[in-house]
Amino acid sequence: MDEAEIKKYVDTVKALERIRGNAKLFKMLLTHFLNTQAQMDQLKQEIAANDRQAASKSVHALKGVAANLSMTALYELCPPFEALLKTDEDASASLAAFEAAYAKTLECVNHLLNPPA
Repeated sequence: MDEAEIKKYVDTVKALERIRGNAKLFKMLLTHFLNTQAQMDQLKQEIAANDRQAASKSVHALKGVAANLSMTALYELCPPFEALLKTDEDASASLAAFEAAYAKTLECVNHLLNPPA
């Protein structure tokens, strides 16, 4: 995984600027992001149950995390996905794209926290 690919999913320069260069805090926040899988699972359950209001709130919460950590690809999918959930349109394609960006973001975070030797 190269630096350009990682930057597409986690812009470390912008994230560190946002937290005034505190690398220790950034590492802690990235570690915390690894524990958001329960939120993703909850989102999928809410969509399956057609609880669009709850799903919209779940996407909104993940959007906040993605914005704070400069997770650009994931963040950019949040507003349109959140808006779609406020309609009656099928959300399955948006969910698939969101899940893919989330998975890739997790992969990049893992790479940042545990770089190959």
